[in-house]
Amino acid sequence: MADEFKLSEKEIKQGAAFAAISYVLFLWLIAFIIKKDNKFTHYHARQGLVIFILEVLCFFFLAVPFLGILFYKIGEIILVVFSIYGVYSSLTGKLCNIPIVTNIASKLVV
Repeated sequence: MADEFKLSEKEIKQGAAFAAISYVLFLWLIAFIIKKDNKFTHYHARQGLVIFILEVLCFFFLAVPFLGILFYKIGEIILVVFSIYGVYSSLTGKLCNIPIVTNIASKLVV
């Protein structure tokens, strides 16, 4: 997904802040609305959306006794690390490739 974009420095600088906030809970929605024509922001917002959906799915593991809590904790730790990596990449102007998340995000039509 990262190879298909040809982005200008101006587009990256204009969208970097919104790309970074798109990894925080549901703030990917703001990135989609405010920066609707910025490819850099949309790339990161799609990944933020996928991470958010995965976090919600992890929450449902809490209903499973014992192992559910373990899966939830491990899943949330992994997703927080993915989010931190996404924020770092967006603020440095890079298109990050997050395992599994990027593959799912590339198939989203938003």
